[in-house]
Amino acid sequence: MSKDRNMHPARTNQKLYFARLQLTQMEAALADSTAFDSEPRALSSREAAIWHLHSALGAFMQELSRFYKVQPAVTTPEAMAEAMAKRSQVSPEAQILLQLLDDPQSWLAQLRRLHDACYLPVALPDIAVEDESPARIAIPLVMTTEDAPLSEPDRAVLTLIHQALTQAIRDFRAELVEF
Repeated sequence: MSKDRNMHPARTNQKLYFARLQLTQMEAALADSTAFDSEPRALSSREAAIWHLHSALGAFMQELSRFYKVQPAVTTPEAMAEAMAKRSQVSPEAQILLQLLDDPQSWLAQLRRLHDACYLPVALPDIAVEDESPARIAIPLVMTTEDAPLSEPDRAVLTLIHQALTQAIRDFRAELVEF
């Protein structure tokens, strides 16, 4: 095996594949509604898919780092643009991704929001119970919004993000080959 072989594309592809597997597992868990753990399994797969999608973007930025000889390698479009600006150069890929981040409706801005939401603590409602009551440890969770995790719109957004990220990476790689 060559020492010069770029392993970053393989990592990017792997992260995209893992995200697709998690989306498939999420749908399978939701389809198995008779299982007592259907929803928690689906939520777990959803969050794992978000993490893998975000990691795929980071892995692709490392691919670009190698291509543009940016050291140390970067994992965000902002860092790539900054590193290239220090060399008085421009990464067209980073510029496109930054434009997508500026549009709050873009798939990339949505991915960033979903990823950031993974760090937020779960909001628990206040429950008035006696101190010694076993009910004090009950955690009732009710979500009624349209974009709640596992809702149809939420699942559609995750699928769209996966498709858009995969296509963007393919398009960027094709441009790098021509360059």
